[in-house]
Amino acid sequence: MGGENLKERAQAFQSKKRLGQHFLINQETLVRIAHSQDISPLDHILEIGPGLGFLTSVLLETGASITAVELDIDCVKVLNDLTCPQLKVIHQDFLQCNLAEILEEKTKVIGNIPYQITTPILCRLLGEIGEPTPWLKSIQSIVLTVQQELAKRLVARAGEDDYSQISVLVQYFTEAKLLFTVAPEDFYPIPEVTSAVVRLVPHVSPPVQCNDHKLLRQVVKAGFKQRRKMLKNNLSFLAYDQEIIMAVFDKLNFDPQVRAERLDLQQFALLANELSKTKQSSKNNMSLSV
Repeated sequence: MGGENLKERAQAFQSKKRLGQHFLINQETLVRIAHSQDISPLDHILEIGPGLGFLTSVLLETGASITAVELDIDCVKVLNDLTCPQLKVIHQDFLQCNLAEILEEKTKVIGNIPYQITTPILCRLLGEIGEPTPWLKSIQSIVLTVQQELAKRLVARAGEDDYSQISVLVQYFTEAKLLFTVAPEDFYPIPEVTSAVVRLVPHVSPPVQCNDHKLLRQVVKAGFKQRRKMLKNNLSFLAYDQEIIMAVFDKLNFDPQVRAERLDLQQFALLANELSKTKQSSKNNMSLSV
């Protein structure tokens, strides 16, 4: 299946802008993406948004079984023409799928996904901090082609310009790595942005200890709410008195002027744990005074 043939097939298809369809037509890149998963015939692959099946065809050559979830009925018709016993095509919106019924005990996830719904897809796979999805334990690895700008945020560390709320979420659940970039010309239609392939490998267990995961989520969200503001000011969104916040900062040896982008996941967890203690202490004091 040569590159020119892929381009011609993509051009012949009426792509749908509302679905964010940009078909990857570079054969070398498709092979490189497939090989990044180290796939064997014993593996089960969940492919998100297979489109016209260009990556699907490469994956089928590995001998693995593949479940492909595709929203566009016209693409589903093309995929059904592959007529391979290893391939199961599901016509459904991935964000509405019951993944518990799709994922096998050990599944590798792969996909060239619509950029406008990358974050919802990640949350659908991983969950929220402290609330992993029921199927996360079945996922061995995730390889996604996403917008380069977002890829940088997914792998960013504390102190880096791209570090954000989604960075913290991804690091809570996985070890993330940016594998390589993909030029706009490798797609049809040609997107206006450069893409990148990222690999996420779920942790066996969360890398931090937290006493109140709901509070941790709130602290991270508040911290990045206005990222140019100092963290102590952003935490006021959680209705904590500045005196309490400064006492916690002093105990943790945090710079009073620190911004959220300087804190790593471990420091966010420590902050949430200390704020949780102050909340519990206040409740206890109120109980004693009644």
